[in-house]
Amino acid sequence: MLSLLAQPIVRLTGAKHITIRGLVLEATRGNAVEIRDGLSNRITGCVIRNIGDSGVIIEGGTGHGVANCEILDTGDGGVSLSGGDRQTLTASGHFVENCHFQRQGRWSKCYVPAVLLAGVGQRVSHNHIHDHPHAGILFTGNDHLIEFNDIHHVALESGDVGAIYTGRDYSYRGNRIRHNFIHETGGVGMGSMGVYMDDCVSGTEVYGNVFQKVHWAMFIGGGRDHQVENNLFVDCDPAVRADGRGLDTSPVWRSMVHDYMREQLAAVPAALYRQRYPALAALDAYYGPPGGPALTGAGFKGIPPEGNRVQYNVALGPWLELGWHAQNGMFDVRDNFVTTNRMDVAPREKSFQLRKDSPAWKLGFQPIPFDQIGIPSNPERQRLTTMLR
Repeated sequence: MLSLLAQPIVRLTGAKHITIRGLVLEATRGNAVEIRDGLSNRITGCVIRNIGDSGVIIEGGTGHGVANCEILDTGDGGVSLSGGDRQTLTASGHFVENCHFQRQGRWSKCYVPAVLLAGVGQRVSHNHIHDHPHAGILFTGNDHLIEFNDIHHVALESGDVGAIYTGRDYSYRGNRIRHNFIHETGGVGMGSMGVYMDDCVSGTEVYGNVFQKVHWAMFIGGGRDHQVENNLFVDCDPAVRADGRGLDTSPVWRSMVHDYMREQLAAVPAALYRQRYPALAALDAYYGPPGGPALTGAGFKGIPPEGNRVQYNVALGPWLELGWHAQNGMFDVRDNFVTTNRMDVAPREKSFQLRKDSPAWKLGFQPIPFDQIGIPSNPERQRLTTMLR
């Protein structure tokens, strides 16, 4: 099949309450669907395949969603969501749910994730993502929710990448990564990470996820105020790795935190962000207060990885590594259960359940709803089976 179509198959601009349901969309050299502005449009129960660029592009508007779709064999990404207002922290309400993504990035190999989020207040839930050359989910911005996704066999042609990735901004706060199953990732060179908080990005909640056979499963790359709680790590190497790169005095890292990160922080309203994310005020000790004298030059000592809390986790296998200026006293690490006894954690077929007498329960570990992770069955998903034949 050879397509000469350079335009999207479906384009909605300023439209409201339009539903595209039950179609097979394929064979364009561009994007399959583009939605710009408007309100509450839906792409649901569709097969989107053999696309030159991306499956669905959503820019602006409020409450758009992609649900119960099969999105496969795209040259670039799967679904891209952009919306909300970071100046007012107004959420867009866009979402991707119950979708199956496979074989994205056939043309562009990097930074074309299955799901891309930018802006404020978007949700990615109950999706199945696999067979990808780079990152599964990549996000920037605030107040996103990433939950109940099954992600595996990503980073198959790249390294230094995460199944879920963001980086390089102290103001990206309020994001929650909860109850995902991340397992059997690839990676060359440095390998791949499960949840990759790169280059001092801060303030993410990582709660109740299951990581299995992931290199650096939870990676804190110099950032602050992350909450890593109640996760289960099985055969990772290690479960948690963290560093203090914001303290490095070499020009590339000093320029990043002294100039770029400071500029990014100054680009958002200080009063609003401090009200929503109080921990931001602690940066005044290193940058100087808003409106006051800035700490620059010799007075700037770098930014340490403070405020990170790692607790109530369970690890079967290697546990914690600190490096690159990171020291134990910089992190709140407590009430974690680390074991090498395979009898302490059931196999995947039994939902990785812990023994009833596991010490983890007394430390504060709570059950993870493993059986709810992935795509739930529903009539629209069942119809897709016929459409894919």
